[in-house]
Amino acid sequence: MASDTSSVPRTLSSAPDFIDIARFLTREKARPRTLYVCLYCTAKPWKNGYKGNARRHIRNNHPYLIGLPSLQNQSQQSLDVYITSSTTPSEAALRNAFNGQAYIEALISLLTRRRVAFSMVEWDELRDLALPCNPAIEDSLITSRRTVMRYISASYEFYAAQLAESLQSAISMIHLSSDLWTSPHRHGMLAVCGQWADKGYKLRKALLGLLECRKDHSGESQAGLIADVLGRFEIRRVGYHTGDNASSNNTCLEALSKKLLHGRGIIFNPVRRRVRCFGHIINLSLQAFLLARSKEALRAALNAAGNAAGAQSIETFSTALNENTPSGPDTTVDHTTEENQGRQQGPPTRENTIRQLEFSGWEGINALQKLHHLAVWIGSSPIHSDNWREAVGRSLGIDNTTRWNSWYKVISVALDKKAQIVQFMVDHAKDIGCAHLLSGADWDILSKTHTFLQPFTEATLITEGDKASLCSTLRLMDGLLSYFEKVKIHYSNPEFHDSRMLHSIDMGRFVLDKYYTMSDEAPVYVAALLLDPRCRKAYLDKNWKSAWINPAIVGARQIWEEEYNTNIDGDIETTPEDIPAALVKPPSQLQLLLQEMEVETALSTDGDNLDAFINSPAIKIDCKPLEWWCRIEQRRQFPRLSRMAIDILSISPQSAEPERTFSGARRTAPWDRLSMTCERLQEVECLGNWVRNGHIVGTRHGGLGLVCNPDIANVLKNPGIPLIFRIQTVSLKVLDLKFNVLDEII
Repeated sequence: MASDTSSVPRTLSSAPDFIDIARFLTREKARPRTLYVCLYCTAKPWKNGYKGNARRHIRNNHPYLIGLPSLQNQSQQSLDVYITSSTTPSEAALRNAFNGQAYIEALISLLTRRRVAFSMVEWDELRDLALPCNPAIEDSLITSRRTVMRYISASYEFYAAQLAESLQSAISMIHLSSDLWTSPHRHGMLAVCGQWADKGYKLRKALLGLLECRKDHSGESQAGLIADVLGRFEIRRVGYHTGDNASSNNTCLEALSKKLLHGRGIIFNPVRRRVRCFGHIINLSLQAFLLARSKEALRAALNAAGNAAGAQSIETFSTALNENTPSGPDTTVDHTTEENQGRQQGPPTRENTIRQLEFSGWEGINALQKLHHLAVWIGSSPIHSDNWREAVGRSLGIDNTTRWNSWYKVISVALDKKAQIVQFMVDHAKDIGCAHLLSGADWDILSKTHTFLQPFTEATLITEGDKASLCSTLRLMDGLLSYFEKVKIHYSNPEFHDSRMLHSIDMGRFVLDKYYTMSDEAPVYVAALLLDPRCRKAYLDKNWKSAWINPAIVGARQIWEEEYNTNIDGDIETTPEDIPAALVKPPSQLQLLLQEMEVETALSTDGDNLDAFINSPAIKIDCKPLEWWCRIEQRRQFPRLSRMAIDILSISPQSAEPERTFSGARRTAPWDRLSMTCERLQEVECLGNWVRNGHIVGTRHGGLGLVCNPDIANVLKNPGIPLIFRIQTVSLKVLDLKFNVLDEII
């Protein structure tokens, strides 16, 4: 019996257009034509003489044979297929949905800010990650490291020009900090960083250059590189330079002063504009406390450190002290704990007695040597490290001569985990060595040392933050010198007398006092203190000797008279935030009439001078001193003095930014990327730094984003076009690219 299928609508499913009926039907001879008999209709045989009806029978009655759902599900199937076909985007729609700008920004950020290898763009895994998100963009993905390098270079050139424009519109001077470093691929690199208050009265900082210092690391060579950076960014308002205590910085600033004067007519005083890194000063003082045996050894070590550049100066200082330090177990005996320890090996000899009198400082005692030995033992074997982690559960670390506050951190961990460490040393006494076990007296000494070092660690942290200001330097040095005196009085008391501690205090204070005296060479230190509304002259009256006060104020007054005590043309600048939105609406007719009757007024500047301000009472403020001076109230009341305050209080007290740059660059150029050129390293580090510090804002945050056209770099490198026109031209191109990304990439 034939099935009536004429009323069944044709399905929208993906049924095959051709069905091989020979697989499902057999032919039976009959007249007038041969019949097709279904092999699967056994209960009610189906026969028909037309091939079309045979195919329709298979499709409608046996759909499972050709991979189709049954007839009763065809209506639902048709609806599903219709919905799918109407909602699935076409390939063109998928390509149009691809945000090429955001893709390039994310890619370059990974390569610069996160320091991923350039070969990442060639990884199959990266392509396999992108294509499931959008299968139509395979030909739009960047798969060549050469191409991505061109994007990095173009973005670097573009934002270097943008940064130059920002620097030229800065409210304050552009203050510099620099340092030398040897990269993992054995190149001498000079990092030049800038800090300033921008036109919105916000403190900004940026890495301006990471340049190769080839063959010659002298001060003159460094000065040439710094001058090149200043010229590239067209910086004319050169401020103060913050650097370490290496003598090469003196030579560098002297040579820079000559280059700026003869080349660009810029006056730069190399002595008065030099700021010494406060972190380096504290570290040198603590090295003296821990290592020095005499002031003569200190002088020799300071001279040796002054001849070394960059981070090598601290290492050289420590090495020079160690060279003058007697070694051997007899030098590690602490007179105050000798009887308690009961560990003296044999009767003391005359030689031992002499060495005990010429001990090497606080680090020479057994407690710190034992703790150092424990740290070395733990790191000498992974088995030791596994046992330590299982027993203590926290890394001990190790002291380092070039790492600030390293001893304080090691001792902090030891005291926090004292119970676990004592048990660990008992369990592994044979491996560690019985002579290196920490005794009760040793723990007491560690506690003393930790207590003494704590203020120095806190002072370092205060001056290395993003909002740290020069006004805190002298206050902290005053506090630390006072702390030296109080601790010395404590250990001079017969009840707590400790000759070794007294000697170490003298050594540490000797170095700190040396650099405290050298601050007189730069009156900006005192000026920053006087411009702090919380201090003013009242601070000097309370904490300084009367003989020191007048000379210090004279130096600050000289800065005021020479650079700021001049008339200011024009009105006080205001930021857009200073103008309420309500004042934007046009004045009424009555207001216009009243304005015609107004008399000319002037700002009250009676107190707009240094002497009037510093002699006023100190006040408490709810913000940092620089932020207080940047407020519109202060800028209106002290138009000239606020310029001086913003210039001086925006100086960084530490050269921490170059150190941070080196820490990052070490990860950008590890041992497996030693072929990276110095120019490429500079581009990567600068772009990453500018992204972190907000100089580059992505398109998803409303900024211009990164460059999508590598050819833009050619415009920026054209010296025949003035910088401002190059910036405007490229900005227009970037904006055009922002809205036409697919035309450029796909």
